[in-house]
Amino acid sequence: MRFTLLGRTCSILFVIVAVAACSSSPGGAGGTGGAATGGSGSGTGGTATGGSPGTGGSGTGGTGTGGSAATGGAGGGSATGGTGGALAGCTPMPLAMTGALNGRYGTMFFQNNYYFMQVNEWNSSSMQVMSYGGDYLFKMTTQMASTATNGSPTGFPSVFIGQNSGHMTMGSNLPKAVTALTTVPTTWNWNDAGTLADDTNNSYNATYDVWFSTSSSGDPLMSVGPSGGYLMVWLHKPTDAQPIGGSPMKQGITIAGVPGTWDVWIGPNGNRPCISYVATQTTLSLSFDLNLFIQDAVKNQPNTIQSSWYLTNIFSGFEIWRGAQNVESTAFCAVVN
Repeated sequence: MRFTLLGRTCSILFVIVAVAACSSSPGGAGGTGGAATGGSGSGTGGTATGGSPGTGGSGTGGTGTGGSAATGGAGGGSATGGTGGALAGCTPMPLAMTGALNGRYGTMFFQNNYYFMQVNEWNSSSMQVMSYGGDYLFKMTTQMASTATNGSPTGFPSVFIGQNSGHMTMGSNLPKAVTALTTVPTTWNWNDAGTLADDTNNSYNATYDVWFSTSSSGDPLMSVGPSGGYLMVWLHKPTDAQPIGGSPMKQGITIAGVPGTWDVWIGPNGNRPCISYVATQTTLSLSFDLNLFIQDAVKNQPNTIQSSWYLTNIFSGFEIWRGAQNVESTAFCAVVN
């Protein structure tokens, strides 16, 4: 799994968090085979102040249409624009400040500390630079790292809300009991920068990473993984890497209230369960209620997310094995009700 932090003001985010991917190589048998175990990854890099945070309230705009469809190359498939815009109570806003996070563990808070952004390059030391602000939340303006797809990715450049690896965002309403969740509106728009047409030189996913604790107080601030389990929502799956699980447990299911169809992968990330919902067609923009996935896992996917647990973290970002030059997280927001 990766670590992801989300902001409660629901403005566009740029955050990087160190997380171990719930991923494995194609054909890996979960467990000790192809499963990527990930590392604690989070370093001690300082927090970049980057100037005053941008403002932005929680808008009420209705759902809009996503960006134009991207055309994939051979073996890459096609991408849909999806449903962009915003959900009530969760409206992505521009990030006013601009700059760049350098080094493996470059990090920063933004939007009045509601969101946290991180480079989170926990499995490589090759150069990565994450630029932020202006037309996007963050962009991989330099990405030299590469690892084999039968193991862990290079890292998980991401934004999150919650508490992870010594960083805690403000106003997230986390941790919160799974049984007490009403809605978790979220919007994420991202741009592949033409990389979907070249799966020879590019291998990465675009995913949410959601953590759960067994304790009402959450997990210790410096913990490197959840005490409960993981839930991931993949908007893009590369051709040569896959979630933990060996093969999909279910294929082409629908989640009432969420566009598209989803394959369900279930497997162990260490000794914690990981359930991954993988879009059957890459989508570059999606506005949805994350709680619909959480409740589906609780009710319909045994031995994954438990109703007695507590939601603690929400990440969005890219697990990169190679390439992904100029891939960007364009807009993001998440709110826990």
